[in-house]
Amino acid sequence: MATEIIAAPLGELRASSATGGGTALTTAATTIPLLPGTKFLQLIPRKYAGGCEVIKVATCPYLLVLKTADALATAPTDYSSEAQDLSASTLVTLSSLNTAAELDFLYVGATLPFRGVKVDVTATNSTASVLTVKYWNGSAWADISDTDGTITGGDTTFGQDGNVTWTVPAIGTWVADSLVDIGDASSAVGPYVGQEGIYWTRWEVSAQLDASVTIPAFHALSRESTQYWEMISEIPIEMSMTNHLGGIGAVEALTDAGTASLIVNCSAKSPTSRFV
Repeated sequence: MATEIIAAPLGELRASSATGGGTALTTAATTIPLLPGTKFLQLIPRKYAGGCEVIKVATCPYLLVLKTADALATAPTDYSSEAQDLSASTLVTLSSLNTAAELDFLYVGATLPFRGVKVDVTATNSTASVLTVKYWNGSAWADISDTDGTITGGDTTFGQDGNVTWTVPAIGTWVADSLVDIGDASSAVGPYVGQEGIYWTRWEVSAQLDASVTIPAFHALSRESTQYWEMISEIPIEMSMTNHLGGIGAVEALTDAGTASLIVNCSAKSPTSRFV
């Protein structure tokens, strides 16, 4: 087993997984968001049962989440931190989000391709409105053919918690770029608009949402749902990482069979750094 020596104090330590022995896992994937400010990550697999031989794990990229009501003519609202800070009191506000014809868009992107977003909804939408997610193919925004797990009644997006997922476009089809180079913004107004190398998605609704729609959490799902690294019981994995653009926002985990638990410990890796 490889060992990484960290030549620095680990600082504040906290668990991101459920208390009392880790997050319970089954053969259905679970997303475990990381604490903001995490710089060192420890994964400890345990309690294998019911035929489980390995825990399958993948890292999920940190997301950029930007909302515009004027097609980026002015600086968008940057909800990247609110979407991933694990706080129920800081919210992504989609209240009265309008249609593309009215120049309202939600841009969600990362430095790596991702196959969807886990969405938690606090104040749900009750207005019939269908979500369309598009990706940049190098020359146009193309429908990514998303499956909307937040939809209720067959036509009401953001009506419940759920995953918005899609099949990741083939290599070279989903093009990483800046929103300026794409042409959605005439200049780098506001945060991340001019950031190069981002795999952007553009979210559009078919009808204006309710006057109060709030979301405490957006977390990316890993690129693939079939390719994971595998962990055997009681053998931990430790790694240095960052919890911001270009880094990791969450860990995705499941079992090959039966059940198990995964402890996810986070460190700020500095005595002067603190989780928020």
